[in-house]
Amino acid sequence: MNTFKNDIDALAKHYSELVKQHGDAAESAQYADRATQERRMEILCEIGVQKDSKVLDFGCGTGQMLSLLQRTIGFEGEYVGYDISPEAIEFANKAHPEGRFEVRDILSDPPEEQFDFVLVSGVFNNAMSDNRGFFEATSQRLMEHAKVGYAFNMLSRFVDYFDEGLYYEDPLSAFAFCKENLSPLVSLRHDYAVRPGSIPFEFTIYVRKSDIEPRALKG
Repeated sequence: MNTFKNDIDALAKHYSELVKQHGDAAESAQYADRATQERRMEILCEIGVQKDSKVLDFGCGTGQMLSLLQRTIGFEGEYVGYDISPEAIEFANKAHPEGRFEVRDILSDPPEEQFDFVLVSGVFNNAMSDNRGFFEATSQRLMEHAKVGYAFNMLSRFVDYFDEGLYYEDPLSAFAFCKENLSPLVSLRHDYAVRPGSIPFEFTIYVRKSDIEPRALKG
C-alpha cells in the first residue's frame, strides 16, 4: 500500500491547477522562470547523460527536460517522462510527440523497464506529511530502475529563509542515506547558484550504480 497516496493526490491537484493557469511556462512546475528551471536541469544532466541515453524524467511536468536535452546536446535517445498531473502529461504529449509521457505513481505502479539515467528536479520540494519517508521510498524505487545513475535535487537547510510550504533537507543526511542504501558511489554538489549573485539554496546528488552493495557507515 502506498502510504503517501493522500499527499500525492493533493500534489497532483496542485500541479494540475498550475498547468491550467500557466500552460507550458516555468511557473507551471513551480519555478520562478525558465532560466532557473533549466539551470537546475543542466546540473542534473551533468551526471553523464549522453545524446543516445535512455532517460527517465521523474516529475517531468510539461517536458522541458526533453527540450533542454535536444537543444544542448542534440539528444536522440529515448526519453520517458512520468508525472502525477494528468494535465501536465496531456500538455507534454501534445508538445513533444517524440517523447513518451505517462501519468504514473511509481510507488503504487512501478515500471517494468530500466533506464540509463533517472533525473528528478523539484519533486521533493513541497511540504508533505512525511517528506523524509517519501524521499527515501521514492529514491529506493527509482534507483532500482537506473542502470547507470540517479540524480536529484532538493532544497537545502543551509539557507537564511524557510518557506513554510516547502521542505528543506539536510544535505549531509541525504548524502548518508544514499551512501548507505543506494550505492557507495555518491557525489554531493552544493556549489552552484541558479541565478547570478544568489547564494546556493539547494543541492544536487549524483548516485552512480555500482557492483558493490551499499552498507551502513561507521562515521
